[in-house]
Order: sequence, then C-alpha cells, then structure tokens
Amino acid sequence: MNERIKLILFLFLISLGFYAIRAIIISSTFKPVPLSPAVSYFPAPFGKIIGCDGDPLLFNHLSYNVYLDIKYAKVISTLKGWKYPEIVYNALSFFGIDPDERLLSKIKKGIGGVEIGTIPKEEMLTIPSKYRDFLNITDVYGLSLPSTPAKIFVKAISKEYSKFIQPKRKGEVVYGRLGPYKLYSDVKKIVEPIGGDSILTDVDSRIQSFAYNEAKRVVETNNASGAQIIISNPQTGAIIAMVSTWPWNAPVMNIFEPGSTVKPLVFAAALQDGVVSTSTKFATPFFIPSPNVPLVIRDAETHPWPIDLRQALVYSSDVAEMNIAHNYMAKYGKKAFYNWFLKFGFGSKTGVDLPDEVKGLLLPPNKWYSIGGVEMSIGQGIAVTGIQLITALNSIANGGYWIKPHVVNEIISPSGTVVYRYAKEEKKIFDDKTVKTIKDFMVDVVRYGTGKRAKINGVVVGGKTGTAQKPLNGKISKEGPFFSLFYGFFPAEDPIYSILVVVDQPSNGKYYGGDVAAPVFHDIGEYIVNLEGYPNRLKSEKRVFLPTVFPNLKGLTLNESLQLLKNLSIPASKISFSGNGVVISQNPPPYTPLLKVKNVKIYLGSSF
Repeated sequence: MNERIKLILFLFLISLGFYAIRAIIISSTFKPVPLSPAVSYFPAPFGKIIGCDGDPLLFNHLSYNVYLDIKYAKVISTLKGWKYPEIVYNALSFFGIDPDERLLSKIKKGIGGVEIGTIPKEEMLTIPSKYRDFLNITDVYGLSLPSTPAKIFVKAISKEYSKFIQPKRKGEVVYGRLGPYKLYSDVKKIVEPIGGDSILTDVDSRIQSFAYNEAKRVVETNNASGAQIIISNPQTGAIIAMVSTWPWNAPVMNIFEPGSTVKPLVFAAALQDGVVSTSTKFATPFFIPSPNVPLVIRDAETHPWPIDLRQALVYSSDVAEMNIAHNYMAKYGKKAFYNWFLKFGFGSKTGVDLPDEVKGLLLPPNKWYSIGGVEMSIGQGIAVTGIQLITALNSIANGGYWIKPHVVNEIISPSGTVVYRYAKEEKKIFDDKTVKTIKDFMVDVVRYGTGKRAKINGVVVGGKTGTAQKPLNGKISKEGPFFSLFYGFFPAEDPIYSILVVVDQPSNGKYYGGDVAAPVFHDIGEYIVNLEGYPNRLKSEKRVFLPTVFPNLKGLTLNESLQLLKNLSIPASKISFSGNGVVISQNPPPYTPLLKVKNVKIYLGSSF
C-alpha cells in the first residue's frame, strides 16, 4: 500500500472518529425539543328525537365542509404539470360556482381560497380525484328532518330542545410533535366525541302521517285556507301527533274563536255550581241577551221545544247556552263566570314544551261588550289556540283534570343518565259526578246529535261540534267565513285518545263542524282503532331502546329479551336467567351505559 493511500485512510479514520465523538457529545447534551401537540378533530353526532315506538324522528347525516385552497392549487399545479388557473376554474365550474371579480382577482394572484359549502356524503364520491388534491375537506354532522307529515312538528321540538340535542364535545386525536421540522410522533391521547342527548316522546309517526294526509285532504275537498289537528292522551297530556298545513306550527301559534266546542265546559261549570241540574228545562226557542241591543238569538237547527239539559248539548242549543250563562252571572256575578274561563286555561299559555306559543284572547269583565259576556258561552268574543282548547276539553274526558300538555317524556344523555323526566302537572277543576254527566251528554252528541259523522264502528265516542264565525277585515258576518271544529275522545268509558280538528274557512258550501271536521275525526279514529295493539298501546310501559345503554326489559318474554341483547352485541355467555314468564326485574338496571355492563341477570315471573 503506498504512502498516499495510507494517508487518506488515516485522515478518513480521524474524521469518522471526530464525528462519532461529536454525535455522542450532542446526543448526551441536547435533547429533541417538544413542540405543542397536533390535534385532529372529528365530529360528534346530534341527539335523536325518538317516537313512541323507538322510531327516530330526527336523523343525523354525515356531510363534508369543503374549502378550495387557491394557493395550494397553484403550487401543486406546478408539481403535477396542470394548467393554472384553468384547473381552479374547472373545479369551481364542477361545484356550480361562477367566480365574481373579487374571486377572479384572488385566483390571478394565486392567494386565498373559497368556501364551497357542505356536501352530502353520497356526493363526495362524484368529485374528480384531481380536484381533491387542493380541497380541504372536514367531516361534520348535520340534522335531517323527516318528510313533510312531521317536519313542522319535529322542527318545533328540535328548536325547543336545541341545547340538549347539540353535540357536547368533538372527538380529538392528539399527536406529539418534535422540532425543528415538527415531525409527528406517536398518538398521545384520544378524546372520544360526546353526542347530543336523546329526546324521548310519545309522538307516533304513523298517526302523525295519517293525520297530516287527512288535513291536506279536508283542505282540498272543502277549498279551505288550512287545517290543524292535535291528537293527545287525555289521561297524561301527552301529544301523540300535531299537524299543521301552514308552514308554521299552527296548534300553538294560530288563534280562533272556539264556537260551540266550549259548551261542554260551560255546562260542567254551571252544573257543578248548581245553576242547572239534569232536570232543567228550556222552553223558549229564542233568547234576548240585552234589552238595549236589537239581537234575538235562535238555534241554527230546528228541533222540538222544550228541551232538557242533555238535549241542549245534543242539539248544540245557543239559546239554552246563553240562558245558562245569563243565569250563572245573575247568581254569582260576572267575575265568577270569567274565573271559570281562567280555570279552563284560556287567556294564558298552557306551557306546552314547544316554542312560540301564544296566549290567545280573554277579556276581563270590565272590557266585555254590551251583551255582557253571554256570547263567551257559545265561544264568541274569545280566541284560543288549538293546544288550549284540547287541553281544556280533555278535562271532561280524563275525570275533571286540567293537565299540562307535553311532548317530551324523558331526555337521556349518551352515557345513559336521565337528564330530564316529565312530572305530571294537573289541577282538578271538575268533580267526578259532573264529569260523568257531561261525558254521557257528549256521547249522545255523537250518537244522536250534531256529531253523528264522528262515529267509529265498535267504539263508543264522545265529542262536540263547533262552528265559529271568522273575522274578515275586522268584521264578523253570519254569511261567514267560518271555522269548522270537532273535538272527540275514545273509548268513552276510559278515554286514551282525544282529537281536535280545526278547519279554517271551508268554502265549498259546507261549513258546520259536524259536516266538515267530524268526518276527519272519524277517519283518524278508525285508523287508530285498527292499529296493532289498540287499545293497550298507551297503557303499556314506554320502552325505548338506545344503542349506547342497557334497555328496560321489564314485561318482555325471555326470547324477546335475548334477541334484543343479541342486537346490542351482548354475548350469551354473559347472560343468565331464572324463573318463568316475563321479565320482572333485571341487573344491570335500565339506562346503564353498555360499556359498564359485565354480566346480565334476568329474573322472570308473572306479570300480575
């Protein structure tokens, strides 16, 4: 080996040793500098609004927020040999965006970007791959309202409970980073997203859909301005369906004169306070409210005279009703008569858990017209909402109680915690004897009187028709227009359904409540009666199954329980049971988070 090669090798070894020693010194003296962690977010779902059978009424849908990065499009075009700015113009054209002067200037300079908007999940696949290279895409949950039959109602519920259904926390993946090149290291932390709460209701999507179609049909058939329908459980105040043909939730926002539908309430007040009895007779076929007013009241339909109290309601006699109101105020005074309307809940909001409720119109005695308030007994001179009217009339059906109406029963967090549970609010306004009498009268209204077209085969129905004049340009005329109304309940012996139908301004010749609104009640009632599980549906314990919590198995058979647990991916090896019959108790209790469920014990026995 010549001397020159030896020298080169020697110098190489010296250099290698130098750098080795330098590396040891650096590595022992200096450590990598940690930088702030990098965070990647992913969305949390909204809460669900759930109907009586566990059917979701409000849906999550996964969409994508898309942003076109102009600056990056210019850079990547250079790298990939694309023509710039043509590639950006083509991308904007694909998304249907026609750039204005300001955007054209940004594209020319190659700066900034443009918000494309939210794109549904299914449309993402149609975006050409070359455009995706300069798009910033962020996944996000949005809300999908149901089809038209429930859209207005569910939208109102979601507005009222928006703070509950909103996602609570985004998900996060936290990475470590090291300088100076901000290199990603391992995942430091994963934060699971927390979605919105689940809203549990008594809303029946099938009944809602059928009622909506009936409302549309009655409007079209009668050339009406609109219609609203409310279906409730009079025993609990729960709203089963709420329909509006207007683009707003009319049952809590529209007001109207209730007409003769208030007569059962006035009858009950007068009967309870001893102003009339079941043997009271009305002999004169006319009534003059005030000697100072040239007005003579006669009944709309002819019938024999004299009539008793039952016949007065069956024939919907205005003459009898005004006589009752006059005699009541003569005995107890105007304030006492007015106070009954306050007890009915008129003139104030019901407090139903829906937004934008109005309080209607109920004038105090010092603002009554010259005929002295007797017109209130036939539903004139006052204005109510649909929710006020059905709540008041439900007091006859349910045994004498004004019960605060409600939509939501429970709110459950994603972890299974009960955030809210409805507590029944009720006031006893009529005694049992009074209610039984008036309820019997209302059954005869449907059997023999103005409500005959509301009959349901095989079911005893009670109800009351109403026809109210509608103000037009501030004036009321006997020629109309009118509101056509019907309120009814069934089965009459123990009502679990009540329905209010209000048709606004029918214009095809018919306008009486018995001709226009009562048949709608019949059709809806017949549909409900023919549903599977009638009449015990509303009496049975409500059971909603959520994917994140352990269900309530009480009352289910063993096979039903095992199938349900299988659907929740709980293995059979973790389930034990004893006894025979249906589930009478369980461990863990309902709404326990599934993540905490280790073993399941089911105890079976008699349901009685």
